[in-house]
Amino acid sequence: MLNKIFVRPMIPLLISMISGILSCSQFSGYIEIAYILFFISVIFIFFGILKNRPPFLPLLFIFFLIGYILIHSFVAPAFPSNHITRFTANNKWHIQGTIDTKPVFYGKRLKFNLRTEHLENKHKSFPVKGKIRISVSGPSPELSIGDKIFFTGKIRAFRNFMNPGGFDYKRYMSSKGIWGSAYTRGDRIRIIKKLNSRGFTGELAKTRHKISALIEQIGDNEQEAVLKALIIGDRHEISPALREAFSRAGVSHLLAISGLHIGIVAGVSFFFFSRFLSFFKIFLWHAWTKKGAAILSIIPVVIYGIIAGMSPSTQRAVIMVSVFLMTFIFEKQHEPFNTLAIAAMLILIIHPPSIYSVSFQLSFASAFSIIYGLSSIHKKADNQLVVNKTSFAIIKRKLYPFFFVSVFAIIGTIPLVMYYFNQVSFIGIITNLFAVPVTGFIVVPLGLFSLPAYPFSVNLASLCINISGYILGYVLEAVKFISHLPCAAYKTLTPSCFEICLYYLMFLTALRIINNIINNNSTTSAKTNINYRISILAISVLIVAGACDVLYWLHHRLLHDDLRITILDVGQGSAALVELPKGSCMLIDGGGFSDNTIFDVGAKIVAPFLWQNKILTINTIILSHPNSDHLNGLIYIAKHFNVKTVLSNGEGADTLGYKEFITAINKNKIELTQFSTLKRRQNISNAILEILYPPTDYLKKKYKEKWRDLNNNSVVAKISYGAVSFLFPGDIEARAEEELVTIKGGRLHSTVLVAPHHGSKSSSTPAFLKIVQPELIIISSGFNNRFGFPAPEVLKRYKLLGSRILGTSQNGAVTLVTDGQSLSVTPFHPL
Repeated sequence: MLNKIFVRPMIPLLISMISGILSCSQFSGYIEIAYILFFISVIFIFFGILKNRPPFLPLLFIFFLIGYILIHSFVAPAFPSNHITRFTANNKWHIQGTIDTKPVFYGKRLKFNLRTEHLENKHKSFPVKGKIRISVSGPSPELSIGDKIFFTGKIRAFRNFMNPGGFDYKRYMSSKGIWGSAYTRGDRIRIIKKLNSRGFTGELAKTRHKISALIEQIGDNEQEAVLKALIIGDRHEISPALREAFSRAGVSHLLAISGLHIGIVAGVSFFFFSRFLSFFKIFLWHAWTKKGAAILSIIPVVIYGIIAGMSPSTQRAVIMVSVFLMTFIFEKQHEPFNTLAIAAMLILIIHPPSIYSVSFQLSFASAFSIIYGLSSIHKKADNQLVVNKTSFAIIKRKLYPFFFVSVFAIIGTIPLVMYYFNQVSFIGIITNLFAVPVTGFIVVPLGLFSLPAYPFSVNLASLCINISGYILGYVLEAVKFISHLPCAAYKTLTPSCFEICLYYLMFLTALRIINNIINNNSTTSAKTNINYRISILAISVLIVAGACDVLYWLHHRLLHDDLRITILDVGQGSAALVELPKGSCMLIDGGGFSDNTIFDVGAKIVAPFLWQNKILTINTIILSHPNSDHLNGLIYIAKHFNVKTVLSNGEGADTLGYKEFITAINKNKIELTQFSTLKRRQNISNAILEILYPPTDYLKKKYKEKWRDLNNNSVVAKISYGAVSFLFPGDIEARAEEELVTIKGGRLHSTVLVAPHHGSKSSSTPAFLKIVQPELIIISSGFNNRFGFPAPEVLKRYKLLGSRILGTSQNGAVTLVTDGQSLSVTPFHPL
C-alpha cells in the first residue's frame, strides 16, 4: 500500500489540499491558527529529514493547510475602503471602468464584466476597485474587451434565492472576483477610450477576432458557432437548442477545448520539431532530438491554450500535456495519475475556487475515470486483440479505444451530470464512435491548421475552414437527429452528496474486482486473492448502504403520513409545493419573471428543488391566474415533468408565456380541467382540497363588473389536514375579498395564510383578515421589489391581528409540516 502511495504521491497530496479548501469554505475564521500550524509543520518536516524519518504525514497536513490558506481570501475577503462592495446601496452613480470580458448576448440583454475605476455623483468623485457584472438592454455602441466606458446606474450586491439546496449564485460570482451588478440602457453608455491593440491583451483580442472573422465566412450560423467553440473556445454563440441537442446526444464534451484538441496540437508540433531538429547533427550527437522537440512543443501548446481562453478543461489539458512532454526531458516513465493530480493541483493553486467549477469537476472526473478504467481492463482486451490478426480484429482494435473511452467518460461523470444538469444520455456511447474521430481527426485539425496558415495565405486558411465547416455540417445533422430520438436522454433526480460518494466508491471497487479477475486469468484464482476478498466485502457493504438510501427515500416520498408545504423563494412572485400524504404532489403557481429569456424561474429554482426532493411527477398544477409572476415558472415544469392535471380558472391571457404554457399542456397530453365542471372539494389521502373562488359564473359577470380583472379572478384554494389548514388566495384584492367573505364566510378560517397579492395595500382588508384569523401569515415577494410589497399599512394590520409574520424576501423558503394536529414551521433563514 505504501509503495503505491509513493509511486503516486501527488494523489494523497491533492486530496489533502482539496480537504483544506473545503474545510475553509465551512470554517473560515481560523486563518491565523492555520499560518501558525503551517510554520510548525515545516519545522517538523525539516527535523524529520535531518533524522531520516519519512515526512509524508506532516506533508499531507501542510498541503491541507495550503488549501485552507489559499481559499481564505475568496471565502472571507478583506476589502479596502474604496472597494466596489462599499457602494452597493440604492444610489445612482456615474460609473467608469474597463470591460474585462467579451460582451455577449443572453436573450435580449448584453452582459459583460467591468473592472470599475471611478465613481461619481453630485456630492463626490473618487477612484474605486473591484469587478461588477453589467447588464445592458436595447441598442448600444459596439463594445469589446479593453474598452473604457462610462454610464449611469445603481450598483447592487448579489443575493441568492434562499431555498434548501439552491444554487449559491453569490459564491459563484465571488469565485470569479465579481462583487456586484449594474443595469443600464445601451444608449446611456459612452465609450471613453477604445482598446489599445498594442499590448498582449490587445494582440490576443485581435488574433481571436481575425480567426472569428475567418470562421464567419462559412455562412452557416450553427457551423460557425461550433467551429468557434472548437478552435478558439468561444461557446457563446451556440444556441440553447443546439447545446441541448449535443447534451441529449451525449457529445456536449466536444464543445469544450480539452485533451483531444491540445493533444492534436502537441502531436503535430512534436512531429514537426523532431523532424526539424534531426537535420542538426549537434542534436543527434547529444540525443536531444526528442528532448528539444518536447521543449519546443510546449510553446504552441501554451499559445493555443491562451488563444482558446484557458477554461478549466483547457488548463487541465495544457498542464497534463506539458508534464507528459517534460518526461522526455527527464527520461522518466509517464505516470498518468500523478500527471492528472499535478494538473489539478496547479489549477487549484492558481485559482482555488475552481474546485466548485462544474467544468473542473467534470473534466477531472472524466479524465480519472478513463485512465483508471482503461488501466483496469487493458491487459485482457489488449492481449485478445493483438493475438487475433483478422480484418475484423484490426477494425475492432481501432474502435476499441473510442468505445471504452466513451464508456468510461460517461460512467465517470454520470452522478455529476445528474447533480448539475439532471439529464443523462447513454446513447452517447454510440454517438461518440463517429463524432469523436470525425471531429477530432478531421474537423479540428483542419480548423487548427488555418491558424498558422492565415499569415501566409488567407485563401488556404479559408479553404481549410470551409472544408472543416462542410464536414462539421454532417456531424451536426447526425447529432440533431440522434438528439430527437425518444431514448436519447432521460431527465433524472438530483443525487445527494452521499449518493455521489457511494456511486464512485462502487465504481472504483467494481473495477478493482474486474482487475483482480483479469490479472489472475480466472474467477477461481481471483477468489483466493486477499485484494479480491476485500473488494467483494467492500462492494457488499456499499450495496447495503445503497439499499438503505433507497428505502429512506421511498419512505420520505411515498410512505409518509404528514402533509408538507414549501413556500418557495422565487423573488417577486409566488410558488408553493404541496406534498400530500402518501406522496402525491401539487404545485400551486410557479413564480416567474416577465421574460423567461432573462431568467427562467421554473428551470433555475422550481425544477431543481423538485429534483433534489426526488420528485419527477406532479399530480396537480394549480394556476391561480395567468400573470407572469405566477405562470411563467410553470412552463418549464409542464415541458419537463410528468404532470397529470392542470387546474385553472379557465381565463387566458394574450401573452407569450400563456401561449407557451398551453402548447406544453397540449404537446404532453396533460389534462386541463374545465373550471365550470371542476369538483370543488376533493379528498386526497385524507387531505381536503377546496376551491373556494372565483364563482363558477364569474366570466359572465366579468364584462359588466370591471373590477373582475386577472388578479381578482384568482383561484383561491384551501388545503386542510386534520385541524390544520392553509389558504392560498392568489392575487385577489379588496372587491374579491369582499365577495369571498360573503360567499364562504367562516370556511375561510385557516391556520396559515399566504398573503393575498404579495402583501399589496389593495388586499388584506380588515374584514378578510378577521374572518380568516391566521396564526401565521407568509408573504411571498421579492427583495426590495419595485412595487413596495409588502405595504407598511398591511404589515401593521397583520401585527394588530397577532399573527406571526414570515416573508420569503427576508426568511427565504418556508417549510410547513403537519400531522393534522401540530404544525412545524421552518424558515430557510430565521431572523
